Amino acid sequence: MSDKDVRNRHQIHINLNTKVIEMVVTHSPTLIEGAAVVIESGSSHCPEISSRLKNYSKGSSSNFGQVVEETRAAIEEEASQKNSLDDWKNSIEGVGQEFMNVETLRDTIRNYCIANCRNFVFVKNDRDRVTVECVYDGCEWRIHASHLGNSEKFTIKKMHYNHTCGGRLQVRSHPKASKRWILKIVKDQLQDMPLYKPSDIVKDIRRQYGVELPYHQAWRGKEVAMMDLYGNNRLSYERIRWYCDATLQTNLDSIAEYETIEGRFRRLFICFHASLMGFIKGCRPLIFMDGTFIKHKDGGVLLGATSKDGNDDKFPIAYGVVDTENRHQGIIKFVPKYFPDSYHSYCICHVKENLKNQVLVHYRAAERKRLIDLLNAAAYTPRLSSYLIWEYSYGVSGNTIKEVSGNTVNFYGVSGNTIIEFLGTQLTCLET
Repeated sequence: MSDKDVRNRHQIHINLNTKVIEMVVTHSPTLIEGAAVVIESGSSHCPEISSRLKNYSKGSSSNFGQVVEETRAAIEEEASQKNSLDDWKNSIEGVGQEFMNVETLRDTIRNYCIANCRNFVFVKNDRDRVTVECVYDGCEWRIHASHLGNSEKFTIKKMHYNHTCGGRLQVRSHPKASKRWILKIVKDQLQDMPLYKPSDIVKDIRRQYGVELPYHQAWRGKEVAMMDLYGNNRLSYERIRWYCDATLQTNLDSIAEYETIEGRFRRLFICFHASLMGFIKGCRPLIFMDGTFIKHKDGGVLLGATSKDGNDDKFPIAYGVVDTENRHQGIIKFVPKYFPDSYHSYCICHVKENLKNQVLVHYRAAERKRLIDLLNAAAYTPRLSSYLIWEYSYGVSGNTIKEVSGNTVNFYGVSGNTIIEFLGTQLTCLET
């Protein structure tokens, strides 16, 4: 029977299984009811089977459908894996087969051995010739290839087709599934999905190629692929000077400044003139500042300043990259200096997180929730008079806060006045 006939029969089985599964899902309630009748009538003849069926019949039809769906997914995964590996299993045809270059030859041999669960070693491996043998001593499997004339093409000159060792790999991992091999697999997908996670790489390679990868190997493979696509991130810092000069030349009256310490990058600030004029002429007099950590070996923080335009959409004004040490200190120091008559408010999300992590760490869950509710009332009430009405309606006040916090002051050593001072800063803001 040829390989084509085997694949055709496999596809017939897949189609048949799919139809059977659909039929079972459609009639699962009827099947379960029938199974219950069989259990009751045959319980005296086979107690063990009856017990198992009773346990199974306790499950609902939805559970039964879930099992069927999992079976369907497993069949589709197996089919996908076999379709992906079919080409690799037959990629080495024999003597006379040609390859575009030596790299193509090496990749083909590696994929061929991975698909067939075999391992190999390079006996000779240079620009002019490649010889590989089975990793087990005494095995006769061997491939020798060299240049085809004076061209870059390679061709197989000698090959022993059969393994005589019986040393087929018994595990799903493969020693030749290196980070360079992973690069070949995920490079194209990383161009479309730069946020492709290593955990997803592990799942996809297991599903498509039947190879089990450790997480760290998938992570390294992704790093190599990203470097191959976009270059070395650290070397890109050398282009900041060129980027700032190009920005000033092509965007007149823009601001592009960077700072270094002993030749090492420290911080960067970019503000395009069009963004600045758009803020002055078309936005509300509000500036929102926030930042996010750069998830990279060199670290740092990406800061952004935005506003609200006439359509109530976000409008970017400027952005910068700074080190983690001067993020908050710089904002607190320079906002009063350059905006002396403006009000500087704080993000309520960060205020609540600081309250939870710095003040309410040892409080009980109910007490924490009650104090957070008071903070929300203070933050979202536009007038102090409205907050006082809220206090009267719900029967809470500053004394209530002190009572809640005072319940734990002796045990945890946390002063109730700390809560009053913290929330007091929020209530003071309402007076303005």
